Amino acid sequence: MLASTLESRERWRSLLYQAVDIVFETDSRGRIILISPDTWLGQPTTALIGHPFSALCDSVDILQPHAGTPASITPPQGPPLTVILSSCPFHDDKGRVTGTRGTLTAVSAPLSSLTNEAAPLPEHDGIAILAAVTTALRKAIVPRLAAAAAMEALLEPLAAEGALLDTTTPNTPLYSSSGLTDDIQAVLSASLAQTGTIVFRAGTRYAMICRENIRSLEQMCLIVWRATPWSSQERQLCQAVCSLLAGFWELDSIHRRILLDSDYDISSNLLNWQGLKAEIERRTRRLDQEVMPATLIIARVPGLTELSKTRGFEAGEEALKQCVALLRKAVRPTDAIGRISNNIFGLWMDGGDRFAAAERAERMTAHGIPILIDPPVHLPLQLGLVSREANAEETPETLLERGMLALREGVVENRKWRFSHEAP
Repeated sequence: MLASTLESRERWRSLLYQAVDIVFETDSRGRIILISPDTWLGQPTTALIGHPFSALCDSVDILQPHAGTPASITPPQGPPLTVILSSCPFHDDKGRVTGTRGTLTAVSAPLSSLTNEAAPLPEHDGIAILAAVTTALRKAIVPRLAAAAAMEALLEPLAAEGALLDTTTPNTPLYSSSGLTDDIQAVLSASLAQTGTIVFRAGTRYAMICRENIRSLEQMCLIVWRATPWSSQERQLCQAVCSLLAGFWELDSIHRRILLDSDYDISSNLLNWQGLKAEIERRTRRLDQEVMPATLIIARVPGLTELSKTRGFEAGEEALKQCVALLRKAVRPTDAIGRISNNIFGLWMDGGDRFAAAERAERMTAHGIPILIDPPVHLPLQLGLVSREANAEETPETLLERGMLALREGVVENRKWRFSHEAP
């Protein structure tokens, strides 16, 4: 067991040395107490043990955290060398710094060019960009708009142009800041089965293509290009964003297939139009046998959808929840209610004649839809009503058309509710 553990540690140590040049540790005063390997750049490193870290690199405070910080060191022989410093202090039970562990990685470019256009992307910048991409995805409701917003959040800090493709519809990009050049199109077409990231020259520009398989047996392709080369950190960032967008897109496709066969609107837990239509057809047969009327109320809540954009999606979801609760209370528990579109609902009143429906509409529109969020808002309620007499030949589609027409006419006439008295 001990031999296996030592062998495993050696493998990890070898892997670490493939990524960095020096591993070090300091005490609470910034003095080097451990450094590995024993030699670097042809010089022994053990002589630095016991000396302050500033003897190796005097341009940084080693007791502060560093994530990809460019620094300059002067070897005993040769010109100054640019290194990337990553370190993390550790603390005792009282929160006092007791030392630091970190790594140094030498880079070939001088420090002046490292801070210019071709600079490696610091770790915290990559996290910030990824957070901005995620935020953009969550703010938008429509998946295509969400993908476009995420691409803009990625491309702006990278000073690049780009496109996003689903190979199911290769001629219709999900997003494109400008047209793809022939060079990029040729590479894109030549590597259809390949996944991962490839970087290449496209004329005078440096291009990168990231590919991820999605469950439709097709691929999500993220293409970016600019005038300067791509660093390894930027390649990792773009691949991570491509994976995020691929997962987002395939989940949306799965949900769409589920919703096509569903009778319910998942976000509101109400019937959708397909479910409400089936419910109306089922109920009208019983109403015809009992010679009873019914009324379909088309309710519109202006401003409900816009709350997600102005107040955030949490406020939008809470507003939808409160709106649905108020509409449920406006009809009997046995009546059917469905969501026809984002801010339009359908309420089916069994046995409700014109007089009962008019009385109900007056009560519903008296106070609108108060939404108790911070700060609270008060949304109006507009209704279009259409009654169906027993044994009428009208279909649910006809009733919906008449109700929507009455709703639009009421809006034009500046009325809170309006009846459709005749078929259009």
